[in-house]
Amino acid sequence: MAQKLATVSTVFAACDRLDAANERWNREDVRNEVGGGGYVVIDPLIRAWRELKPLREQAPSTPTELLYQVAASLETHLTGFMGEAEERLTDSQKVFDATVSELSEKLANLEVELAEKEASFEAAEASNVELTSRLERVQEELNEARSENSRLQAENDGLNGQVARMEKEHKSAINAMQGENRELIKQHAAERSRLSDEHSAALVDQRKELTESAEQAENRLMVLLDQERQEAKSNQEKLSGDLEKMTQKSQAARESLVALETTVKELTRQNEKLESDLSIQVESNSTLKISLEDQRIETDSVLQEFSAYKEEHRLSGDLSALQDAVAGLQAQIIEQRAAQKE
Repeated sequence: MAQKLATVSTVFAACDRLDAANERWNREDVRNEVGGGGYVVIDPLIRAWRELKPLREQAPSTPTELLYQVAASLETHLTGFMGEAEERLTDSQKVFDATVSELSEKLANLEVELAEKEASFEAAEASNVELTSRLERVQEELNEARSENSRLQAENDGLNGQVARMEKEHKSAINAMQGENRELIKQHAAERSRLSDEHSAALVDQRKELTESAEQAENRLMVLLDQERQEAKSNQEKLSGDLEKMTQKSQAARESLVALETTVKELTRQNEKLESDLSIQVESNSTLKISLEDQRIETDSVLQEFSAYKEEHRLSGDLSALQDAVAGLQAQIIEQRAAQKE
């Protein structure tokens, strides 16, 4: 492994030479004096040299070689410490990466499962919408069937009223004809009695004629009565047929209504079952979301513990001027290592 150009010794020596020249110099001058190196290494060492400079002024008898030895010793210890810290950090990073990988895998599985549950939930919603639409259509058909049944019932009631009204008119006509017949018979008897009283002599001659007239009138009356009876019977048979047809239609409408009500009950039962399944699915989705949130909280906790672990290995303290300078140098080197890692 090639030796690094920018080390504590080389950078301190370059700073001493440039400072002895009593000219303004910067980090580029130090880099050129050293012969190379990165600024992430040179800058912290220049700041450390400036912090150690007042100490050298207060203790000028301190040999420069001793300071170099202190710097070299400090570099050696810091290198060992940084190696150990980097090893622990690497182990922690491996644990963290393994944990994050495991959590990522669990999170991916949960997201896949959640997506499947959401797809199932959407399918259940679509099926529920379709069943709701079918239920609405069946409800409309049921309402139409009820309206048709009400209309047929009204027509049936109207026909029954017509039949009752015609039967009443038929009875009234028969009663009227019977009354007329009785009146004619009374008139005939009165006329016959009057003629018998007034024309006793002509009674024998006219009796035959009157009897024939009465028989003819009675025959005409019976013919009219038979015609009325036939017409009434025909009308009654027609109304009975119409009533039978209406009754059959009403019975068919009732059977259709019963079938529709059975269908509605079955669809209602299926809808209730789907709503129950949907509630179970929603509860399962909520549980999965809570589990996912717990996994995310656990991941954040691991990240916080990792950050705390990194913060825990930073150095600090209240020392003398030399210890302050050494602590500052240590902090700069740690920052340098962290920058290189990042």
